[in-house]
Amino acid sequence: MRKFCLVLEYEGTAFRGWQKQGELTIRTVQGVLLDRAAQLFGTWDIDLQGNGRTDAGVHALAYTAHLEVLTRFSAPEVKAGLNRLLPKDIAVLDVQPVDVRFHARHHCLGRSYLYQIAEGQRAFMKRYAWGLEDDLDFGLMQEAAALFVGMHDFLAFAEKQETKKSTKVLVKALQLERVAGMVLVRVVASHFLWHLVRRLVGTMAAIGSGRLTIDEARVMLKTGQASSIPWMAPAQGLFFEQAFYDREELSSFAESVPLAPAPRW
Repeated sequence: MRKFCLVLEYEGTAFRGWQKQGELTIRTVQGVLLDRAAQLFGTWDIDLQGNGRTDAGVHALAYTAHLEVLTRFSAPEVKAGLNRLLPKDIAVLDVQPVDVRFHARHHCLGRSYLYQIAEGQRAFMKRYAWGLEDDLDFGLMQEAAALFVGMHDFLAFAEKQETKKSTKVLVKALQLERVAGMVLVRVVASHFLWHLVRRLVGTMAAIGSGRLTIDEARVMLKTGQASSIPWMAPAQGLFFEQAFYDREELSSFAESVPLAPAPRW
């Protein structure tokens, strides 16, 4: 058996997220990759694991997964073969051989997400940004973002089924940038609760538009009591940005890599 680390880009509009589901009619990124890998290698004896789940409609710029299979193919041959078979909304950016003990999820030290808010409706961005007509107070949004940086219990932002486990998350960085009529949000954390990034963005947008105050958000974070209004941004503006397997790279990423809009497909 050989193991490879894959770096993937995918346009998530037509997918029900990363993870393969029981029904064959449900299109997922993992399911499509497994099907094409079986064609390439001539076997279903394949282990394909991602670094974590992504929601339906969420995109990825550099998603890391591992592939384990009995093959003589080299890494370049695996990359070329998969790209030849994959649909146009998935691309393999890189393939590298790795130690058989490597695990894309278990060894991941942190992840980064990018969210795009378009200030006003944009015809060419509707699949890749949340179009808001509201005038956003960018200063207030930045002030709100500072609340969430560090180790916090995000109970108020968690799904009910997650409350049986720890809802503490270390948010290492939460950056905002205004670029060409868009507000870009980057969140770097040790791990993420389900919908956490979308809820953080929704909360900051609500504060920026005057629908929620910073004090109300502070109370939510402190008490664990969710707002009666579900402040959650839609999926299409969210991009998985990068997985980290090196502590130094994780620590320096937010400081060294500038925020920029995601590519438009």
